[in-house]
Amino acid sequence: MRIIDVDSHFNEPYGWFEQANPALAAKLPRMTAAEQFIDIVVGDLFASVPPQLRPDPLALVPDYVRESYERFLSGEGEPPPSAVESGSFLPAAHEPEARIAWMDARGIEKQVLLPSSGYHPYRHAMRKDPSLALPALETYNRWAAERLHGYTERLIPATVVDLMDVDWSVAEITRMRAGGSRVAFVKADPHGGKALNHPDFERFWSAAEDLGVTIMFHVGGGRAAMHPGWANNGGDLAAFYRLAALARQLVPQMALGAMIFGGVLERHPKLGILVSELGIDWLPHFLDTIDLEADNTRPRLLTMAPYELPLKPSEYMQRQVRVSVVHQQDVLRPTLDRIPEGLVVFSSDFPHVEGHQEAVALYDAQLAGLAPGAREAFFGRSAAQLMGI
Repeated sequence: MRIIDVDSHFNEPYGWFEQANPALAAKLPRMTAAEQFIDIVVGDLFASVPPQLRPDPLALVPDYVRESYERFLSGEGEPPPSAVESGSFLPAAHEPEARIAWMDARGIEKQVLLPSSGYHPYRHAMRKDPSLALPALETYNRWAAERLHGYTERLIPATVVDLMDVDWSVAEITRMRAGGSRVAFVKADPHGGKALNHPDFERFWSAAEDLGVTIMFHVGGGRAAMHPGWANNGGDLAAFYRLAALARQLVPQMALGAMIFGGVLERHPKLGILVSELGIDWLPHFLDTIDLEADNTRPRLLTMAPYELPLKPSEYMQRQVRVSVVHQQDVLRPTLDRIPEGLVVFSSDFPHVEGHQEAVALYDAQLAGLAPGAREAFFGRSAAQLMGI
């Protein structure tokens, strides 16, 4: 049985950005430990909140957690226990040879590798000086390609792009594909105020399809916009943060809806999409809803215009989309029993704290009693077919 891990990460070593691109790093000073912590925990959560209502993001977590993290990043303290347990400090977290040995011990054939701190310089640049954002992404992509050179048959680097510049993004996936990348990490949000099905992005979808590059929508690369009023709740920051977690499930639904209803998947039938670390329990309702919206037998008042694509929306999902499971968010069986076989696929999220070192055994136990074909589809066959590997 093939096991394909569609969502894992490489932990970039401290100082990787300064070593990879000293000139750019000099223009974009390193984020402080507090800024990195905010970026990981909060990200762009407050982007839609008016400045006068924007709370101190450090208030989202207890002081002892933040202080422990800051001491560790500065080299003055021990890593958090959850990071040790997840394997974040094993050699396999950052060394290709050690990672392959780790995979062999668990029967994992291939892994898609996404950035960990490698995404920070880009997000930092977007806040400080957007003209440095694309050079920051290119620096990461080049670093990842060099780090994994000679290993890409098993360790597949994800190319990080920003569709604000389509020409650059096409050139980047083309260059990285020649170096072994098969996945493009695309923010599951409008880019430059344009929906993902906007005609301006057609060149990118065409290039990805022609190159055999699978699109990845991943947590951290998109956040559902929230009405600013939700933050104006009398100062209850914890309630707002948890409310944002509910909105996060809208991110993949909006992105996939644009790709389906906007005809992108119809025009590009060989373009695959992986949705990762955004949960799976929304899938049954989503599949029902998109097909309902395409039902031309409903009263015209409810549909506004006829649905004219040749396939049902759920059929595009089955043909071109796979959604990966997250250890700390998802229980497999209630969802798997309600959706088509092969739609949900395996991922470990190793070595992040929300992942699991023994994800193969963990999910295998949850699949007890499932038909052998469904088990094989979950662990590798379905993802391999989508990605052409």
